Amino acid sequence: MKKILVFASLLFSLATHAQGKREAALLAAVRGVHQAVFVAKDSVALNKLYAREITYGHSGGKLEDRATAIHSAGANPSSYTGIQMGPVSVLINRKTAVTRYLLTGTETNKDGKVTELKLNILQAWTRQGKNWKMMARQAVKVS
Repeated sequence: MKKILVFASLLFSLATHAQGKREAALLAAVRGVHQAVFVAKDSVALNKLYAREITYGHSGGKLEDRATAIHSAGANPSSYTGIQMGPVSVLINRKTAVTRYLLTGTETNKDGKVTELKLNILQAWTRQGKNWKMMARQAVKVS
């Protein structure tokens, strides 16, 4: 009986460690997308982080495919200040994950119009090889 408990404990420990590594990699990908879209406007990074079949939903209802989302992020004339990510909740089920967080900050568009941002962000991720790729994103305005 003691050997069974030790074995079960070892299996649980290994599973927890693997889950921790996968979650850390996922959180790094979430931060990578955030950095590429709102700070660096880095289409090369997004090309690596977005799945081929991504749908990217904006809070205003606009829905973009992969090519449009990558181009739009890189060519976006708006500037962002004070952009903050709230705590990220993570749910991982094998090779699929869902993340949620609150994004706050300020957007200044090309005409100088300033908009306060307060968005709930939902992302769906898939594990491809050793990398997490974002398959879907939806933002919703919080009042």
